[in-house]
Amino acid sequence: MSDYRRLLGDLLKKLPVPAESNSYVVMEEVKESLYLPLDR
Repeated sequence: MSDYRRLLGDLLKKLPVPAESNSYVVMEEVKESLYLPLDR
């Protein structure tokens, strides 16, 4: 996480645009595949 913060601070802030950045961190995987079991 500290490397990611450094990337944002050192690299992205020096770019002329965008003035704002959003990040979403995934804490755990909810579903591994696209397979959806259909119990009939």
